[in-house]
Amino acid sequence: YIDVLARFLLGGDVQQPDGLFWHADDVPFFWGRGNGFAAMGFAETLTYMDDGHRDRSALLSAHKSHLDALRGRQHRSGMLIQVLDDPGSYHEHTVTSMVGYAVARGLRLGWLDESYRGFAESLWNAASERVDDDGGLVDGCGGTGPQVDARAYLDRPATFGFDDRTGNLALWFAVEMERLSRV
Repeated sequence: YIDVLARFLLGGDVQQPDGLFWHADDVPFFWGRGNGFAAMGFAETLTYMDDGHRDRSALLSAHKSHLDALRGRQHRSGMLIQVLDDPGSYHEHTVTSMVGYAVARGLRLGWLDESYRGFAESLWNAASERVDDDGGLVDGCGGTGPQVDARAYLDRPATFGFDDRTGNLALWFAVEMERLSRV
């Protein structure tokens, strides 16, 4: 399965020269959560891939390019946004948690260096501020299939309160940050 994952992440025309991912090869929009899925895909693949695997170096290079592009798009609040190349789009909790998880995992397992720690911490600070005392979340994107234009992504409603998609990814991020703190 590792070979299939590597081919999927390295193949196709979805990752663009700037490091970000389109939602799909025929959907040229930089949807935040779609980029979160890519970041998690890299992290999960690198976790289980042998250090000597023939695709590891290329995969790690693509992953770092992606993370660097995301870091460059991070809002000053620490959040990432719904449409990554539209600064007016809302701060989106799910992509922030997914990317934070991927960065924290890479730091903990040693394939990302300490220059990424501040990125992980700023994502964590932003995401954790958007969880209320009852576990409700602020600004998670509802389910989103490929959209016809950027406006359709911007018009996707943000959820407030319970959301199983955003909530489970916030928990993944929280657990990974806790594990990182013990290294």
